[in-house]
Amino acid sequence: MGIASIIKRGLSVFCMLFIINLFSCGGGDPDPAPVTPTTPTPAEEEETITVNPTDFKQEMVGFGGALTWYCNWVTNNNSKEQIADLMFDDLGIDIIRFKNWYYPGNYPVNKSTADMPDVDNDYAKSHWTATNELYELAKKRNPKIKILLSSWGPPTALKSNGKLQEGTLKKDGANFMYDAFADYWVDVLDNVPFNPDYISIQNEPTFITSGWTTCQWAINETSTLPGYNTAFNAVYDKIKTRTHVPVMVGPESQDVPTFVTFANVLKDNPNCSMYAFHPYNINSGTADANVTTSLKSVGNFAKPNLMTEFSDNLSDWYSTALFIHKALVEANTSGYIYWKLSWSTPTSGTDAGMISVGSSSTSAYKVTPYYHLIKHFAKHIDAGHHRVAATSTHESIHTSAFISPDNSKLTLVIINDKSSTEEVKIKITGKTATAISAFQSKTGTYYKAIDGKAPGDAISLPSKSITTVVLSI
Repeated sequence: MGIASIIKRGLSVFCMLFIINLFSCGGGDPDPAPVTPTTPTPAEEEETITVNPTDFKQEMVGFGGALTWYCNWVTNNNSKEQIADLMFDDLGIDIIRFKNWYYPGNYPVNKSTADMPDVDNDYAKSHWTATNELYELAKKRNPKIKILLSSWGPPTALKSNGKLQEGTLKKDGANFMYDAFADYWVDVLDNVPFNPDYISIQNEPTFITSGWTTCQWAINETSTLPGYNTAFNAVYDKIKTRTHVPVMVGPESQDVPTFVTFANVLKDNPNCSMYAFHPYNINSGTADANVTTSLKSVGNFAKPNLMTEFSDNLSDWYSTALFIHKALVEANTSGYIYWKLSWSTPTSGTDAGMISVGSSSTSAYKVTPYYHLIKHFAKHIDAGHHRVAATSTHESIHTSAFISPDNSKLTLVIINDKSSTEEVKIKITGKTATAISAFQSKTGTYYKAIDGKAPGDAISLPSKSITTVVLSI
């Protein structure tokens, strides 16, 4: 071994002994604390929505809105064509609820609409004219749109108190004037310049107020109140041979408990083809379980039902979205008609109407969050579509799904009621999606298109948002 090798080996041994000695004498840094192995945080699992397009639920009449009071503010507005474009084209509604304004002066001696004075603050003539113009504006944009014509009460000549407000159907001697009431409905249909698809003979038959036209009824006749069921049949018998026979719906009760009382009788009446109800027993303070129970009591009846009047009675547009979902899946509602399609511009508080207008012809109109909310349902879900079964892997991701009559289009309305953003994939039983479009709303941003998605991609759902997904299948 050469001198260089010996020196090199000696240096190596010296360095090793030095290091051993250093640590054994406590020199240098102390031993580090033992490191606990960390488990990588798993990626958040995607939620799944599963749709069975062959599991049919109710057939849809569609979504819509009412044009009643303030309808003349729309027709008098310089922007009425633009407002009409929004209401009857862009929004995609299938049905309009109009109020019956047929109150000729000195009826039934006079039946002409040329003489309809403003009696008892009803302003019949101006609203009659506006309603007929709105019908034309609607049909021009959507020839398939349906009309529900609802009456708030018979004319003064048929009222027990001689007024449009309060009172009940008049008696002729000992008997209520059912036949004259049925004749009035013949006159209504003879004079309205369009054929309504649905009629309701009395809005909220147990409710009366001095504030506007009302008329009180009982479901079956009592000594003091006429029978709604009897009047219903009298009207049907008078109109059943007309060339165009509208579908008679009822009872349009102001709350679900009253609806149930009336529906228990109307369920056996073959002349009542479809129920109609108003859920005014529900408000922002109603417990969620009570909302579900109430709506299920409507869905327990076999005949299809329409929700024909409700609007900003909950805290905001998002709460209303949750309610519409519940009406669809718990009450099996076939049609949902938002009360205030167009309404006066509020001076404070929530913009209750879908479109707010002012009384002046030059006043600006305003599209509100409620408009976009209804658009999430109305734009891509039409009359003749069926709701189909849809389930989510999380109970707070609420989904309703609808399929077109030709089975080529599937529309989902998804509400994320969780406090976090969720990624969701859609699974269709036995089908493959070939194209997708999606639109999303959250507070402050409404009905915005979600671009760049393929049918199999996950969709991000922000907390407290509503998303409409349209799939070609």
